[in-house]
Amino acid sequence: MKAKGRLRGIGQAFLVCFSLFLLSPATGVAVAEPGPWSAFVYGGKWTDNRWNEIVRGRTEMRRSYVWAAGAARNLHNFGDFFSVEGELNVAKNSGRQHHFEVNSAVVLRWQAFPWSQYVATSLAYGLGISYALERPAIEDKPDRRASRSLLFMPTELTMGPPEADWAMLLRIHHRSGAFGVIDDAGGSNFISLGLRFQL
Repeated sequence: MKAKGRLRGIGQAFLVCFSLFLLSPATGVAVAEPGPWSAFVYGGKWTDNRWNEIVRGRTEMRRSYVWAAGAARNLHNFGDFFSVEGELNVAKNSGRQHHFEVNSAVVLRWQAFPWSQYVATSLAYGLGISYALERPAIEDKPDRRASRSLLFMPTELTMGPPEADWAMLLRIHHRSGAFGVIDDAGGSNFISLGLRFQL
C-alpha cells in the first residue's frame, strides 16, 4: 500500500509540473511569435458510461450537468495539419452535485480533413489535471471514495464555416483516476455542446 501511495503521489506531482511547464509562456516549445488565443463555453450532461463506450456511441444520460468556460493558447503549429495548445477552464457542476472545478490540459489538435474547405473541422484530445473544490458526489462508489484531484482528458470535435472566427464544439468532459496512477477513485464523463471563438 505504501508503494502504491508513493506511485500515486509521483504521478500527481509529475502531471501538475508538466501542465504548468507547457502552459507557461516560457516553454521549451519553439514558437516564433505568440500563438492565437481562443475562448470557449459549453454545457454537458453526465453519462454513466466509460469513455471508450461513449466514442463507440453508447450513452446512458443522467441528471447531472457541467457548465464550463475557458481559454486556450496555441503553443506550436506543425504546418496546417496539427497543433499543440495549452488550455485552462473553470466548470460549475449542478444536478446531483454542486461545486466548481478547475481544469488544465495540453491539447493535441488535428485540423486537416478533406472537406475542410466546406466545413472547417478539427479533432482534439487533451491530457492534464482536474481539481474539484469539493468531492464529486457522482464519482463516489461503494468501494471507492471520490477524489478532488484527477486526470483531465477532454476529447473534442469542432465544426464551423471556413474562415469564420467561431465553431460549434462537441466535447467529452472526462475526469479519470488513470487506473490508479492518479487515484483509485472512479471518474466521470459529460457529453457537452458549446462554441469556440478565435480571438
